Amino acid sequence: MKTITESNENYSIIDLTLEYENWTGTERYAVISDFDQEYLEQNYSSELSAFKPYLFMTSEFLDVRRNFRNNNKKFEMRELLYHAVYDYQDGITEGANLSLVADDFVDKLIESEELKRALTVLSQTEKERLLEYHIIGKTLSQIGEEQGCSAAAVKYSVDRAIKKFNKFYNLT
Repeated sequence: MKTITESNENYSIIDLTLEYENWTGTERYAVISDFDQEYLEQNYSSELSAFKPYLFMTSEFLDVRRNFRNNNKKFEMRELLYHAVYDYQDGITEGANLSLVADDFVDKLIESEELKRALTVLSQTEKERLLEYHIIGKTLSQIGEEQGCSAAAVKYSVDRAIKKFNKFYNLT
């Protein structure tokens, strides 16, 4: 939002009530300049009288203000991008982090009696690797790294589990 009310090459004026939404000061405007206040009063008193009482600030304030706004925008964007990773928000976090909810999903899925019987044909390792790969969405390398084996070994287990499922459901 642009809050500079008036500007020329020697000074700028900002409306403090627009700049700071909870502003409670008696001054509504701020005059910002590289020149000192006395010089401005001598040369621009008629123009500045419409903005009295005002705060006087050096032009370095504009740089501080610009940096502050840029940082705020940067942090707002970071929050939008990463809030679900570092903060729990019901309904949002689960979408970004399937590993946080996979167990709940798997528990509901396993409530099916037929699926329970199908899972009995798998070894514990095959079940774990199949769930981590297809439900949680981990890569073969990630699973192998966590379990201390190669990605090829994980792929073999996952493929073998799928073959057993196909056989159980008479799909082969």
